[in-house]
Amino acid sequence: MVLIIPCEITMSKTKLIIFEGIPGSGKSTAAAHLHEYLEKNGFITQFWREGDTDNPADFDGIARLSGSEYQSLCSRYADWTTAFHSQLNVRGADYLLKYRRLQQLHPQGMPQSLIDELAHYDVYDGLPMEEYRRLALDRWQDFVQHTENSDQITLLECCFLQNPLTVMLAQHDMKPQAAQEQIANIAEVIKSLNPLVVYLHPLNVRNVLEHVRAERPKEWADFVTWYLTGQAYGKAHDLHGYDGVIQFYEMRQKLEVEILKGLSVPSLMLEHSGMEWDRCDTEVMNFVHLHLGG
Repeated sequence: MVLIIPCEITMSKTKLIIFEGIPGSGKSTAAAHLHEYLEKNGFITQFWREGDTDNPADFDGIARLSGSEYQSLCSRYADWTTAFHSQLNVRGADYLLKYRRLQQLHPQGMPQSLIDELAHYDVYDGLPMEEYRRLALDRWQDFVQHTENSDQITLLECCFLQNPLTVMLAQHDMKPQAAQEQIANIAEVIKSLNPLVVYLHPLNVRNVLEHVRAERPKEWADFVTWYLTGQAYGKAHDLHGYDGVIQFYEMRQKLEVEILKGLSVPSLMLEHSGMEWDRCDTEVMNFVHLHLGG
């Protein structure tokens, strides 16, 4: 079943297309296919994949420090100061350091003590909830400012629903209504980009996640199991093992569908059994053409 969630939109050019869905739902593949299709048809596009440490709208591997904390870091790791500056963005009192990018650039040389210290300030996993929510809105505002006057169409995955909801729910056990309000605030920030959301909706969550577990390294399943069952939400809802992971994602998918229905953002919801990829690609391209005026 394919559902296009209707809403009123302006005729201005879409600058942002977001792909969302649980792990293994097909969002990365669908986004890559659309990116290739748009480029072949003359559009200027940029596709930022999940986990890209240079993603301008995400916080993967970014530490937030105060000015004094950053100066202290530089004084204690003087040999790394130049490297720090190369991966630093200062926004007011926020010193945002892409420390996972530093790891990628210096795979053998970065001290474990430095990695551990910066992980303590990780925006997703090391900050109080309210500070994370503020930083997330600030980052989206900066992204909009750098994007709205461009002819480029940006494709993103996971930044709008998956990552914020996973942090707010799994780590902090935030009430769904409060998490929904945060997503609505993000939607308000990005509305000038006339965003589109493509939501990949597998009909059988358990089957998809079991397939993902079989395909990905054991370390992935171990980390996700701890993250979703060993923190605030998992403990409060008595989640255990990979069955607990499945329960979390069933809850998250249901919540995401509800959130999208309540937003004034054009959304395509692609329900699938995991076998209809050609049909899904066609529906995505038709949906995007509808809003690009193609």
